[in-house]
Amino acid sequence: MRVLYRDELVMAVDKAAGVLTVPGRGAEEGEALSAQVRAVAPGALPVHRLDRGTSGVVLFGLTRAAHRALNAAFESRRAEKTYLALVRGDLAAPARCELPLVEGRRGAMRVAGRGDARAQTARTDVEPVERFGGATWCSCRPFTGRTHQIRVHLAALGHPLLLDPRYGEPGPVLRRALHPGCTDPDAAALSRTPLHAAALRLPHPSGRGFLQVEAPLPEDLAAVLELLRAGRRAAAISSFRAPASSRPL
Repeated sequence: MRVLYRDELVMAVDKAAGVLTVPGRGAEEGEALSAQVRAVAPGALPVHRLDRGTSGVVLFGLTRAAHRALNAAFESRRAEKTYLALVRGDLAAPARCELPLVEGRRGAMRVAGRGDARAQTARTDVEPVERFGGATWCSCRPFTGRTHQIRVHLAALGHPLLLDPRYGEPGPVLRRALHPGCTDPDAAALSRTPLHAAALRLPHPSGRGFLQVEAPLPEDLAAVLELLRAGRRAAAISSFRAPASSRPL
């Protein structure tokens, strides 16, 4: 467990992929992040959750009053959240998705049908950061906090996460899919949803100023990006060396 920030009211932790934010139903799921945090801060209460496969910033209130204040910031949409995501396809320009969401079967979410009284408003802004042709590294800003919102909205835009068993394609993603000429091509390069809660900014529960926390990119996603960059460089060199008559128009 990596502590990103701590004072007398709030604690921000960098959740690793594969770890639950709060305990699940089965003992085989491992120790949840909330249990790890309470081992060093007994009164800590989680303010929000991340999916098991998502890494990044998770915030805890260290007193009940601080927890209420942080929850109020999230509910009033004063918490500014930035996620990084690796999606399928070439996202050439910024996009916004405001499709309302509704809960489907077994906790999954889906885009609500017209006139569905259960529909929840949702908005996600997506911006390309780095393009690789068959995949795009994106910055995502959810202005609402619906379950699986980013994953469902990305899929609705036609750019699901590169690996997403629920809303896109199952994994693992092999190394050769990212860089055909790489070493060890049949090894898995990615085995979890490539979504990272990179930054969070919101009013400090003390009422004095703002709290801004950032979580560094985890090693698995950094390695995937390097593999994609190597594949892009190799493709550019190959195209440059090809005879003029055989180059694509």
